[in-house]
Amino acid sequence: MKKYESLNLNDVLSDLNHVVQQGLTKQESQKRFETYGANTLNGDKGKSILQHILASFKDITIIILLVAVILSTYVALTNHPDNLTEPLVITGIIILNIILSVREQVKAEKSMEALKEYNVQKSKVLRDGKIEHIDSEVLVPGDIILLSTGDRIPADARIIDELSLLVDESLLTGESEPVSKDAYSVPDEHAVIADRKHMIFSGSLVVAGKCTAVITRTGTSTEIGRISKLLAEEHAGLSPLQIRMQKLGKTLSIVAIIAALFSLVIGWMYGYDITSMLMVAISVAVAAIPEVMPVVVTISLSYGISNMAKKNTIVRTPTAVETVGNVSVICSDKTGTLTQNKMRIEKVWTTKTEPKDATDSFNEDEYHLLKLLLLASSPEVIKDSTIGNPTELSIANLAKAKIKNLSSELNEYEKIHEIPFDSTRKRMTVLYKTKGGYCSITKGAIDRLPVKYSDALYRKIQSVHDSFAGKALRVIGVAYKYYAELPQELDEAYLENDLTFYGLVGIIDPPRVESAHAVQVAKEAGIKTVMITGDHLNTAKAIAKEIGILYGDKKIMDGSTLNAMSDQELENVVGDYRVFARTSPEDKIRIVKAFQKTGEIVAMTGDGVNDAPALKAADVGIAMGSGTDVAKEASDMILLDDNFSTIVTAVQEGRRVYSNIRKSIYAMLGCNVSAVTIVLLSLIFGWGAPVTAIQLLIIKVVADGIPGFSLCVEKAEPDIMKQSPIKKGTSIFADGMINKIITISVVFTIATLLSVYIGSRFDIGDVKSSPAIAQSMTFVVMGLTTIVHMYNCRSHLSIFKINFTSNKLLLSTTIMGTIIMAALTMITPLAKVLNLVSLNFWHWVLIILLSISPLIFVEIQKKMGKFKKI
Repeated sequence: MKKYESLNLNDVLSDLNHVVQQGLTKQESQKRFETYGANTLNGDKGKSILQHILASFKDITIIILLVAVILSTYVALTNHPDNLTEPLVITGIIILNIILSVREQVKAEKSMEALKEYNVQKSKVLRDGKIEHIDSEVLVPGDIILLSTGDRIPADARIIDELSLLVDESLLTGESEPVSKDAYSVPDEHAVIADRKHMIFSGSLVVAGKCTAVITRTGTSTEIGRISKLLAEEHAGLSPLQIRMQKLGKTLSIVAIIAALFSLVIGWMYGYDITSMLMVAISVAVAAIPEVMPVVVTISLSYGISNMAKKNTIVRTPTAVETVGNVSVICSDKTGTLTQNKMRIEKVWTTKTEPKDATDSFNEDEYHLLKLLLLASSPEVIKDSTIGNPTELSIANLAKAKIKNLSSELNEYEKIHEIPFDSTRKRMTVLYKTKGGYCSITKGAIDRLPVKYSDALYRKIQSVHDSFAGKALRVIGVAYKYYAELPQELDEAYLENDLTFYGLVGIIDPPRVESAHAVQVAKEAGIKTVMITGDHLNTAKAIAKEIGILYGDKKIMDGSTLNAMSDQELENVVGDYRVFARTSPEDKIRIVKAFQKTGEIVAMTGDGVNDAPALKAADVGIAMGSGTDVAKEASDMILLDDNFSTIVTAVQEGRRVYSNIRKSIYAMLGCNVSAVTIVLLSLIFGWGAPVTAIQLLIIKVVADGIPGFSLCVEKAEPDIMKQSPIKKGTSIFADGMINKIITISVVFTIATLLSVYIGSRFDIGDVKSSPAIAQSMTFVVMGLTTIVHMYNCRSHLSIFKINFTSNKLLLSTTIMGTIIMAALTMITPLAKVLNLVSLNFWHWVLIILLSISPLIFVEIQKKMGKFKKI
């Protein structure tokens, strides 16, 4: 059946003579159904929840935490079976990580299901010489289907007869204007969908006219089925945040293993018993891994999701919050995204006037031009300017806005006859009875209007046409002819002959008002905006220039040029282009991947079925709220207001989220690295373990984890949208982060080891030195230095230059953490549980001096300009 797609109509009719008259027989249709299968789009069966859970255990951080659970459980059951706090806390963290991981993977399996919505349920088909209404699922190649206005096309088919057929293919091509079909169009096997005038495609909608067609492809063999396959084959890659956090997890896991083994070696050398050394090893492993980091990332993303929801952006994939902040290229569809997807008359001209903007005041000649154009439109549009062909709707809307007594003027015309729009003639004619006789009005492409021209008039019409077309306007002309009596012949040969040209209009799908500003803001943020559209090159070029996408030496490419390039050739030049026109779904994926291969982080916006594969392939897929379910399911984010500028707000929020995650990492790793160093150095110095595993867990939760969560809500730096995007593959420790962590860890370590040394060597007041005093001082100093350090992490500016209380959550959690740390030492019953002892006034003075040392150190760095942005 596919051969009919490349045959001329006469050859098709000759080959299908009997089938066209009678349709397939019941036996033949059943045989073909068994061969080709059901006319459905079936997605692959996704993994079960259990399979997703099992896959989560491949993460090395989870594996190390599981080992820690086993060892801590063994030690707890051996030494204190009534206290299982340590293994329970670590187990809770593992469960949280698994829940987050599974949630991320399940959403990817929904994209395929949404495509089924575009398969119609019933179709009118010719079988055994009778017209039947059957389930679309049982249609087979070779079936003769009959379609009319309002029908959803059930399969790809070759037209064998049509009358004024207009089809909305925007779901596949992205073009807002319905396509005029022509059964006699000469097939071109290399033509894109929008140029295959002899074909109709599954999922498209018949806007006007009717047709008879022979099905050539069903199910996943159709164009929409091909997109379905692309979705199935296109696996969404890891986000930049996921990649960076994986690298961080692996690095810290290796550090944890090495540190734990090293502590065991030291213990063996010093003759410690195996049980106590296992606890020390667990302490070291737990100290090296920031268990609460997944929670911090989740809270940061959740807070970003909440903020975006308030600004008309629904986030479907949490990590997209951070990823969109790092995008360096936004590949945007034109129709409905950068433009309004509403046709509008931009220019008008009559033979008696000069070209004029549609917003200017009109004279009688221009009023009459609009009236003639409206009279030459379908009756549905004349009655209701909200339903019908977009081009005719634009005429009706302007006519009703400009002509005060339009209804009464139209009542003077009595419709006698209509010659519908024909895709071959590219014009339509309507004959009216008027007060003075009869008038035929013909509307269409100016090169198809049968008009009597003088040489001067022809040159003028051509000049105005070229001027309008150069502005990416679709040009429609109108001509007329008066008759004293009713013409005896009402065919096109008589009515469409020797007409008088009256004028023309230029129509455009205008850009959104806010698009130009959004593109400019994106440019200032170092983000390239690239238009990828199925529309004509001139139209795309004009829109791109108007909103600032196409500027300077940036170039434009059409689909045919793109198809002639290899992937490597495209990768070499893709950075020079800002507009790609007449593209197919495969082209969009190629463009997205070409940018990705050059190191760009790509966001793709769109609203149609044709956008779905590229949305999924992009680092961030952004669907329009008014778009198709297919696009939404394939996307990471949905813009409820369809506003391109909302993306800029999302980028700013994403950058804030990523910056705050880095601040949290800086805060937590400073604590973690110093904790490992403190424990190992204490063992090397022969001082024993300075803190127990449970004490260390309390410090990491009360002093490190909970206050660290508060950094998630820190406001964005004022110039965050003036910074360049972070390049793909950039380490999360870039821009001197490692040096900052090492430096502050040294400060932490010195301050804490001083407390160990002083507490175990020097009597203070009436309290004699002891390991218990040293351990109590170490516990409090480790906690308070971590709490104080949170304020260093807020900004690269001095804490005294920003509003100290602006982050009220941080203020409250640090005060709470300080109170808890003090209470655990001062309240005797609690202190006994944790093996702590009470400290005197001078101990607390010393603790406070040691604890504020990180703040003093970093403030000096900031003053000297050596503390760069985090």
